[in-house]
Amino acid sequence: MSPTASQLLKNTRRAPEILRCFQETAQWQQITRAYLGFSKLTYPSLLRLRRGDHIQLQELTDLKTFWQIFLRRVYRVESSDGVILDIGANVGLFALYAAREARQARIFAVEPFPATFDRLLEVVRDQGLTDRITCLNYAITGEGGIRLMRNDAVPSQQRSLIAPGQSVSGTAVQSKTLSELLREQRLDQVDLLKMDIEGGEYEVLLSTPPDILRSIRRIAVEYHGNCAPHNKAEIFDQLHRAGFKVTWDVQDHLGYGVAEAVMSA
Repeated sequence: MSPTASQLLKNTRRAPEILRCFQETAQWQQITRAYLGFSKLTYPSLLRLRRGDHIQLQELTDLKTFWQIFLRRVYRVESSDGVILDIGANVGLFALYAAREARQARIFAVEPFPATFDRLLEVVRDQGLTDRITCLNYAITGEGGIRLMRNDAVPSQQRSLIAPGQSVSGTAVQSKTLSELLREQRLDQVDLLKMDIEGGEYEVLLSTPPDILRSIRRIAVEYHGNCAPHNKAEIFDQLHRAGFKVTWDVQDHLGYGVAEAVMSA
C-alpha cells in the first residue's frame, strides 16, 4: 500500500521515533511500514536489534508494544535506577528495555496470566537476564486472594481482571497487594514503578496507603479512560497526598494516557 500525502504529513511527527527505529534495527524500514499500516509483517517475526538483542513478535500488538517502549519511550528509565517494578509485564518488552537502560538495576516483572507468563519467562531466559529480572506470576490488586482474569481471544496486552461480583468466566490467578509484593521481595526502596494493568491501576493505587507509596521514587502509570466512575484525577490526588508531583501527562482523545509522578524532595 502506498502512503497518501496526508498520511505522510501526519507521520512526519513520528520522525524522532523512525530515527530511533533506524538506530535500533537494520529492519527499520520493514518495522516502520508495518507499524504505520503501509504493509504487514508475517507473524511470528524475529526482530533483531543492532545491540545483539532479539525479540520474537507473535502478533501486531507485540510490534506496537515494542514501538511504544523502545521508540516512543513512553516510560522513562534512568541509568541510575537500581530497583524497578514492572507491574503488568506482559511478555517482558519493558523489562528488556529497562535492563538495557539501567544496567545495574534489579527488575521485578509481575505478570498473572499463565500463557503470557510462560512467554515472559522464555524472553528473559533467551536474553540471558535471569540473574537480573525476577518474574512473579501473580496480579497486583487492592486485596490479595484469587481473582479471575479474562481469557477472551484478544491480544495478551488487552487482558484484564474481572471485577469482583461479575458473573463472567475467566482464568483464576493469584493476586497480592503492592504492600505484600514489597514485603515479600524485601524492597524498602523502589526507584521506578511502571504500571500497565488495563484499568486495575485505579484499584491498586487508590487502595495503597500513602506510606507505602512513599517508598517509591518515581511512578509511571498507564491509565485507562473506560473505567467509570474512576478517572485520572483520583490517581493524581492520591499521589499528591503521598508527596508526589505529576511531572508529565500525555492523554489521547479517548481518555487513555501515560503519566509520570516523582516523589517531591
